[in-house]
Amino acid sequence: MNVYYTEELPRGAFLREAFAREGVHLSEAEISALPRTKSGKPFLPRGELRFSLTHADSFLAVAVGKEEVGLDAEKKDRRPTEALLLRMTASERREDFSLLWTAKEAYVKYRGGTLAQLLPHLVYGDGALRLDGAPVPESLRHIALGEYTLCLCTRGDVPFRTVRL
Repeated sequence: MNVYYTEELPRGAFLREAFAREGVHLSEAEISALPRTKSGKPFLPRGELRFSLTHADSFLAVAVGKEEVGLDAEKKDRRPTEALLLRMTASERREDFSLLWTAKEAYVKYRGGTLAQLLPHLVYGDGALRLDGAPVPESLRHIALGEYTLCLCTRGDVPFRTVRL
């Protein structure tokens, strides 16, 4: 699996380049019109590759591979909004927010659900994500890239590499 990232390319050009490196050549119009699941997750119409796209400020990243994947990025110094604080447990409020939030978002993206559906069931603490009290079986790996924290969610410990575009 490859995790491509940039702070310089516009979204369409970035995805075109990342997909081309994986052997999937799409026009900007095709990228803009990618089909979506019921929960809004875009997917490649030919189905041979899976991907998950994320952004934070001007930072863009996409994980591309043969396995289902969820990816999220946050700026390391981002603070939770008051609305998010109300949804966090007391112990979660003591956690590093970028680690907590990227783990939850990456997991939701991996599952193909929505935050509204899954957030009330997720608790993050001591480096682990729990769903209704049980540790999630998926692999959650945090990646530090400059001032951003990413979390990659896959079924198991899928090898990955990061590639700057």
